[in-house]
Amino acid sequence: MKTFQHNGKWTEKATPTVVLLCACGNKYIKTRLEQTVCIRCIAKRAGR
Repeated sequence: MKTFQHNGKWTEKATPTVVLLCACGNKYIKTRLEQTVCIRCIAKRAGR
């Protein structure tokens, strides 16, 4: 388990961070509900 400080106290992170692979080849951490692609691909779809 990963430990980190929160409000001056050491805390253990109970759930591991999962790194996913996007179709374009980039790795990303899922941060949004129903996210299936990396942030770069989300921006491309939005026309930025």
